[in-house]
Amino acid sequence: MSLISVKNSPITPLLTKSFSRSAVIMLLSVATLLLTGCGEEPAPPAKQAVEEQPSRFSKDKLAYRHTYHPEWPKEVRDEVYGDEETFSTPRILFNAKVEWMKKKTLFSARMDGSDRRRIIPETAFEGRGLIGSHTPKRSPDNRYIALSMDTTEHGFTRELWDTKTQQFILMSEGYGHAHFNWTKDSENVIFYASGKHYNYHVPTKTLTERPIIYSNGLYLLPDGKTFLAHKKNEYWLHDFNGDVIEKVDLGYNNHLSMRSFKVSPFGDYIYFLSEGLGAAQNYWINLSDPSKRIILPKKTWSYFFSDKKNKVLVKFQKKSTELLGNGRPYPDYYFIELDLINKQEKEILLKESNIWGMGDMYIFDVFNIKDE
Repeated sequence: MSLISVKNSPITPLLTKSFSRSAVIMLLSVATLLLTGCGEEPAPPAKQAVEEQPSRFSKDKLAYRHTYHPEWPKEVRDEVYGDEETFSTPRILFNAKVEWMKKKTLFSARMDGSDRRRIIPETAFEGRGLIGSHTPKRSPDNRYIALSMDTTEHGFTRELWDTKTQQFILMSEGYGHAHFNWTKDSENVIFYASGKHYNYHVPTKTLTERPIIYSNGLYLLPDGKTFLAHKKNEYWLHDFNGDVIEKVDLGYNNHLSMRSFKVSPFGDYIYFLSEGLGAAQNYWINLSDPSKRIILPKKTWSYFFSDKKNKVLVKFQKKSTELLGNGRPYPDYYFIELDLINKQEKEILLKESNIWGMGDMYIFDVFNIKDE
């Protein structure tokens, strides 16, 4: 049975008069193909090639160093509130970035760089960012961390990260350096915001304005009652209510500025880098006798105080024998520990360098220090 009868078709006259025989055959062939294809299933689309994402630990990544260290966990460790083992020793508070994450966040580690743990998940920073030039301050009970933030909703803020509830707590809005201080009971955090001085009471979430102590940096000493206020080239001591106890003139002229200013966790030294009097130098001033000073030339990053009395640390790096996939050496990070009494130095190789592709770490502070 034919599909189209040319004899009875209305186009027959046209075909016989105007079309050649070859044209007729072509037309019938096309019509046959169209009719026979109507009931067929469409051909499946060609499979698209899926590009395999490069491994987090491939040869072009810092995290490739895991191939040398199978003992390293491949997933980022998180700090767990109240974990006895984690908080059994002093720890470093620092800022760093995991290679496959978009944002830096806070970490802690033991004093030798081991047991690195993420404190705040990167996802918690949605709509906000940590102001890295403001030193975060951890509460003495290790539950809270006071932070300066830049947020889309409130602008510049002072906030707490609660490591127990894993939430931010807004203390206040405000700009300028915060210079956070905690009272010993972990119930009050004291800070600057927009040219004023505040006390935030954590249990009641109450913000109270305090009498302001003007300074370039304010430090509550270990007695819990005395503030040390950093001035341009001197320091003043204030009682807890802000009244001046003593003004200590260090004898430097007005050209000198004290940069990277820090106070020992034991309240026995201040440290700073000089600026304005020739080449920068490291200074340590004994607070019990400010005439006793240690002065050393600046060679690398600024120092920070150790968890041990009369000891300070500075970070530096050397080339490792372990190589990236491209043949370049990894950086190995070290601490140089300086004894302020005998001036002896000791190198301490930091463990877990480049774990999770973590590059350099910006050290803020040492916390969870045990009384000696």
